[in-house]
Amino acid sequence: MLNMMSLVSSSSHIIVDERNKRLVVNGYLRGIKPAFFSRELIELAVDKKLEKIWLWALPADVPEFLGFGFRTEGSLFRDNFEEFAISLAYYVNPARAVSDKLQTENDIVDSVRTEPIRRLSSLSEGIRLKLLNQSFGEQISELLTRVFESYPSPVEDPQYIRALIKDGNIFAGAFIEKKLISVAAAYPDKEFNRCEMTDCATLEEYRGNSLTERLLGILENEVLKHQTLNLFTLARAQSYGMNRVFHKLGYRFQGRLINNCDIAGSFEDMNLWIK
Repeated sequence: MLNMMSLVSSSSHIIVDERNKRLVVNGYLRGIKPAFFSRELIELAVDKKLEKIWLWALPADVPEFLGFGFRTEGSLFRDNFEEFAISLAYYVNPARAVSDKLQTENDIVDSVRTEPIRRLSSLSEGIRLKLLNQSFGEQISELLTRVFESYPSPVEDPQYIRALIKDGNIFAGAFIEKKLISVAAAYPDKEFNRCEMTDCATLEEYRGNSLTERLLGILENEVLKHQTLNLFTLARAQSYGMNRVFHKLGYRFQGRLINNCDIAGSFEDMNLWIK
């Protein structure tokens, strides 16, 4: 029998995320027993005073996880159902499982799906788009902290940004002269055959130029040059603009993660979009 406590405490796929008061389980070894694994995860979350467990689960294991109080919040799959993961949640704090904005968020998804999709207009003169290396860590950090009152990851630290890029994550930005005015990122995960599209931010005075949409297109091309990954994003469920962008780019809405992370000053629901 596998030593479950050893697996939980030593796995690099299990993250104690105190910033967002959650335990994040990005994946696990095939063949584990969900009953034992569930108990150990819940014990760890309680011990660390966390409020939520966010678990990417294999489809065959889902019924047993549900039996231990987890619930389904989304799914990650393409047309090939062999590449499939289910986003599950367990709420140590029951209040964290409650959202009072679900109807508004549903209306946003319905709206972005039904409005006509217009072609991109020409990029405004003077704006340049480019991939970003580690030397742009300070500017990326300054932009993200200026746009967001709070953020799920420590983007206020430029060294954190530089480490992300060094580890193979890809950033793209829009500039006016030397000023970074918009940014987006892609986090490829070859082990689990997926890539999160994230860290999208544009200075308020430059919105309306479809910069996020353009940057995501650049990032998608860069990611898919050498590998075929499931692309996904977690878009703020209350943001019409971000959900609209991903719908326009061909992503499919496949779930909502309740009070998933601390962004823009409070815990927010995040919509899961897949491509």
